[in-house]
Amino acid sequence: MILSGRQILTRHIISNLLQQTHQQQPCGIDLTLRQISAWGSPATIDFDNTRRLASKTSIIPFNLNNSDEGIKLEPGTYLIDFNETVSMPTNCMGTVLPRSSLWRSGVSVTAGVVDAGYEGAMGAMMQVLNPCGVVLHRNARVAQMVVEEMAETVEGYNGVYQGSKASVGRDGV
Repeated sequence: MILSGRQILTRHIISNLLQQTHQQQPCGIDLTLRQISAWGSPATIDFDNTRRLASKTSIIPFNLNNSDEGIKLEPGTYLIDFNETVSMPTNCMGTVLPRSSLWRSGVSVTAGVVDAGYEGAMGAMMQVLNPCGVVLHRNARVAQMVVEEMAETVEGYNGVYQGSKASVGRDGV
């Protein structure tokens, strides 16, 4: 069963919303842009995480002198962090999808499953496919999280990203 936006908020699954009434949707919650980063090194991924090494990233800053000015992103792939955080119950899982205004503009958002029991920051990969780029403003609504209730309660996520404060996850417990 998919939870409504109202149910997600009532159950306190997503927090740190900028404006609850503006972000609540019939089938989920809109997620807003906190920061954009670019990758600066390769990552290492293996089977048992003994050789795992996160990519180094650098933040692409918003213009602090002009809060109305957005960032123009050229075609390419970026790491984005959302303002919102999640506390997923052990009987639910989440999916992050792009808002339709993004894909209609030639921009995609891709993220992994938000596992049952995960608590912490949320982020995603953003691909700018529009050959003319895109301009994004701080706090833009760029994605929507849909939460599904599972058939049973599970033990829940207990990995390196648990409790992280950024999507890179290096600061996780």
